[in-house]
Amino acid sequence: MNDKILYQMLECLRSTAIDHAEAFELALQSLAWAKLSAKCAIAEPLRLTPALISDPSRAKDALIQLGRGEEQWRTAFANGQTLERLPPPQIAPVLELALRFSEAGGLQAFDPADAITLQSRSAGEFALPPDVAALLIGLSGINADDTAYTPWDFGGQLAARAANRGAAVYLETPIQSAVPALISVLGDHSFQVAYADPIRNPSAIENGKPRQFDVALASPPFGLRYDLDVVQRDWFNRFPERTASGTVLSVRHLLAQASRRVVIAVTNNVLFSSGAELAMRQDLIKRGIVKAVVALPSGLLENTNIPFAVLILDPAGGHQQVMFINADCPQFREPTSKAKARLINLEHLIQQTLNGEPSKDAAIVPVADILANDSQLQVSRYVLPDTTKQLQALLAKSKTVALGDLVTTIRPLPAASGDTDSVDALEVGVADLPSHGYIGAPGRTIKVPVKSEQQFLKPLDIVLIVKGSVGKLGIVPTDVPPPGEGGWVAGQSAMVLRAVPGAQIDPRALALQLRSPLGQELIGGVVSGATIQLIQLKELMRLQVLVPDLETAHRAADALEQEAQLQREIDRLRQEQTQATAGLWTLD
Repeated sequence: MNDKILYQMLECLRSTAIDHAEAFELALQSLAWAKLSAKCAIAEPLRLTPALISDPSRAKDALIQLGRGEEQWRTAFANGQTLERLPPPQIAPVLELALRFSEAGGLQAFDPADAITLQSRSAGEFALPPDVAALLIGLSGINADDTAYTPWDFGGQLAARAANRGAAVYLETPIQSAVPALISVLGDHSFQVAYADPIRNPSAIENGKPRQFDVALASPPFGLRYDLDVVQRDWFNRFPERTASGTVLSVRHLLAQASRRVVIAVTNNVLFSSGAELAMRQDLIKRGIVKAVVALPSGLLENTNIPFAVLILDPAGGHQQVMFINADCPQFREPTSKAKARLINLEHLIQQTLNGEPSKDAAIVPVADILANDSQLQVSRYVLPDTTKQLQALLAKSKTVALGDLVTTIRPLPAASGDTDSVDALEVGVADLPSHGYIGAPGRTIKVPVKSEQQFLKPLDIVLIVKGSVGKLGIVPTDVPPPGEGGWVAGQSAMVLRAVPGAQIDPRALALQLRSPLGQELIGGVVSGATIQLIQLKELMRLQVLVPDLETAHRAADALEQEAQLQREIDRLRQEQTQATAGLWTLD
């Protein structure tokens, strides 16, 4: 019913001078006006009645007057400039729909909590899917008589749900829009709306410091960035990390405003990145502030397929273990299209997270283990599939060595910008890495600095893709051209692994191991990335690989040579195949 009445009202305003966002706001205002009129909450001359609608000019003036009247309604109805652009007769049909809907009892069952999703579909603005909003509220553990803080809650989705649980809610948004105030008016339980940037200029301040709410929950805009001077000018010492990352600053801000629990949606890069993100993770983990991490599937959000996660934090700290849950699994994810999905079994997911119930899709990990793992909070590092568990068991009983003890790494340099002091080289990219045998001659020519001799590939170097198509690799043949003009270099998405003198493993055996299903499972364990998959150098160098016995190493080297011989034979046969019909029906 929510969708139908709003769609009808928006349809009435489609051909008018106002845009979709303004029309959406006016539709909500009309419904709010009808509700306040039915409850006699506003002065009689301002109430929406059939008589008032019959005189559109008077109705328009009354609506404008509501935006100039009592402070409690002013924010919700302050859109005089929008109304000025509409002729009175164009407003009347919307008001008639609102009044009819009210008289039919529709407003009694009208739930405005997710009304913003209609605007999001048309205007491209960010809104939470109802299932995600319900998850955040459930994980917050809000009780009746709690105080709750919901910054960046542009459509009032979290505030409305928290208020329905009996909480006293404070919504703070940097966007000057009447929508959250209208959601408050239309809901069964109202909440306070403040307009301020939570990071730059927080409004919830008491006695010179951030006001303490029982619970703070938010889904800040992904990719939010601030100038560094925001940290330097902060009066309340909220930000230990000097960073422009809006997510790091948001986490710190919420912790400053909550006493019992913080629930925040974050992009996955916060869970593994270095720099300020790492410093924050280390601090939160050491102090026992991290209670749980829930990994969510991609395709949940309307306008992006970025996977993300939910952090559940306890400002008081003291937790000695962290609950990790993978909600990107059939138990909690249901596809709705090829690229989109929705969450299911929410109540079970919420209870499992809050109660710390282990399962095949969850793990409880001691803080010490997380700190030893570079303070990584990616759920995939701790909730492991059966194949990874089998691999770990194999590694535990086998002789292994860190990859960093076997190879040095060479990171490709950018191509030279000019012709001076540069030579032409052939670049090995993803497409040049074969599934069998050695790397063949690359097809792309680039210019590289003359002094970059170390960058040129040498016999038996391993080229490993560490960004994008991570894990794909190839080994350089022994007859590779020497460094200089016509030499080979690795592409920008790759890392070169060059065997150190006296390495325990023949590079040919190492390449085949890394290329094998076992090796790909090993590499998959160190893959990270929010939108683009990548492998961090530190993680790669710590990767434990099997040390084969001498016989296995020889077999691997022989197998690679056999692959190469077969590939040469395949190439020869393909040439013969092409030549067999080359002279038939030509154009010359």
